[in-house]
Amino acid sequence: MFGIFGICGLLVFMLARPQEYVEVLQRLPMLYLCCAGAVGGLLLDVKLRRIDPRPVPITRWVIYFMLWALLSSALKAGPALKANVIELSILFVVFATIAHGVQSVRAFRVVAATVMVVCLFLTLVCIHQGLQDNSCIISDPENPGEGTPDGRPCDLSDACYGHDAEPGAEYMCEKAGLFGTYSIEDRVRYRGQLHDPNELGMTICIGAFAMLIAFANQRRRPATVVLAALASAAVFYCVLLTQSRGATLVFALVAGVYAVRRYGLTGIILAGVAALPILALGGRSGDKADASTQLRYEAWFEGFQMWKQSPIYGVGPRQFVEHHYMTAHNSYVLSLAETGLVGLVLFICMLFLTVKTCIRGVIDLEGVPGARPAQVWGMAILSSFAGMLFSINTLSFSYHTVLWIFLGLGGAWVSMVRAHKPDFEVKITGRDLFFIVAGCTVYAAVILPLFVRFKT
Repeated sequence: MFGIFGICGLLVFMLARPQEYVEVLQRLPMLYLCCAGAVGGLLLDVKLRRIDPRPVPITRWVIYFMLWALLSSALKAGPALKANVIELSILFVVFATIAHGVQSVRAFRVVAATVMVVCLFLTLVCIHQGLQDNSCIISDPENPGEGTPDGRPCDLSDACYGHDAEPGAEYMCEKAGLFGTYSIEDRVRYRGQLHDPNELGMTICIGAFAMLIAFANQRRRPATVVLAALASAAVFYCVLLTQSRGATLVFALVAGVYAVRRYGLTGIILAGVAALPILALGGRSGDKADASTQLRYEAWFEGFQMWKQSPIYGVGPRQFVEHHYMTAHNSYVLSLAETGLVGLVLFICMLFLTVKTCIRGVIDLEGVPGARPAQVWGMAILSSFAGMLFSINTLSFSYHTVLWIFLGLGGAWVSMVRAHKPDFEVKITGRDLFFIVAGCTVYAAVILPLFVRFKT
């Protein structure tokens, strides 16, 4: 399949972002070139009849969400409209090329392996960062998460402002890592969209740990299982270095989905017991953690106020920070505030349909000859979404690349199943839509205001 090269290129350049620190790549618009390659390859595959041109069911809801976001942006975003159009277009290309250009088990494995390898690369880079001693770093105010270490050791940032300091420079005392990365408050992180430790931790859990389990389940060879176990241990260690409570729980949730699948209700109890020592190991505590939590609650309250001011269209995509000094730190609040109740409903529809499809598929394919690979990857997507749906309750992930990559993988899984079972189709029924609309309405009008009023 010709589109696979552009798709894998998009995954590498969006997650690892080598174009930001490899000089030769900075001379080319790599992201746009990969988008063109992915779209061109997809069209060529369709023309040569190498793939089924039928859209997967979730595509309709993605288009609805994108059109509503564009309408909201046109009405509310003002000068940010052009940037929003470009961003939403790229996200749609990422979703559509993965969902419709990956239709065989082999192609799915290639894309899943690319996600896994890139996330393991992020894991190793951040482990290296976490093992370094603190040093004085000149921060780059124009590029968050980037800085230049000057080689001087330090214990506190005040020690960096000595006679050897650069005039006018802003210093931080942190752990300097590879590729211009550095920690924040001794919490490891990457760069670009993954400069937040919480987002990094969640991404490597769903992008590396879940995929490692799938590859180990598919092959079930001793060497593969051992390598997967060692790599999973590295992922968990990196999660501990992020000091992210949410990411620690995501790691437990990914494993918990497999326990529930194997042992049923007993698996829920086993997963809960097994998660206790994991949760005890990870995450911050103390005054800083409490202050961070309180700031999130305040952001949720502001998001509710934005929705009250514009309940239909919201304040426009990427406009939350124009009304509040920090982002929402909650994807559901962010969607409600920026695109209104309709936008939240469409956002939930995309997530709901992906989860429903995987559950139905894993169950319906039970005992079907030759369907085991599809079941394995269905469980991988399901476990990833279980962790992500929990984690984005404290992350602004509505327009995050990682979310749209996994929405694409969910669509690709449907395309892969259709190659062997053409009648496989899972849709949002009228009853589903009623409960989604009712749930979103109750959340916006009752649950959210009561919660933030109690917490703030």
